[in-house]
Amino acid sequence: MNEIFILRHGKAEDIHETQSKNDFDRRLTEEGQKKTNKLGLFFNSLEENVDLVLSSPYLRAKETAEIFVRNLDPKPDLKIVDFLSCGNASKEIAKGLSEHIIKNKVVLIGHAPDLELFLKNLIGSSDIKLKKGSLAKVILKNHLTLSGELEWLITPSILKNYKLKKEPQPKT
Repeated sequence: MNEIFILRHGKAEDIHETQSKNDFDRRLTEEGQKKTNKLGLFFNSLEENVDLVLSSPYLRAKETAEIFVRNLDPKPDLKIVDFLSCGNASKEIAKGLSEHIIKNKVVLIGHAPDLELFLKNLIGSSDIKLKKGSLAKVILKNHLTLSGELEWLITPSILKNYKLKKEPQPKT
């Protein structure tokens, strides 16, 4: 693996808005869907051509992953993995990621604070925030210790004025 992209899920409904009152079942809001769609289109324009997208099984992360992948060409494989569930430590994420080491470019989609802490550990920084719908690119420098360098961080505010060059893909 040479590059890791870390995407925090988009804006989700509050827990009291879900029928089940279960954190696992929180869906993306309409705003979260739109911003994720825009991020996917923008990311596709960068022509990064990722090999694999790994997502938390929580509904808001899965929805983020599906919208994001729908806008990529070529389409990478999408896998739902437990090691990106809420509450997993960086060591658990690194261990789960080791199964996919042969992939060159991998996107991780999950939650705060887990992915934010994982990103901080990857780049050796304690001063970075991963807001909802933000995407970071890390170039790995050491594959054994999973350490690297932050190449860029895209936040929703950066994409605010980005003009779509093509219409969003309809849901399938």
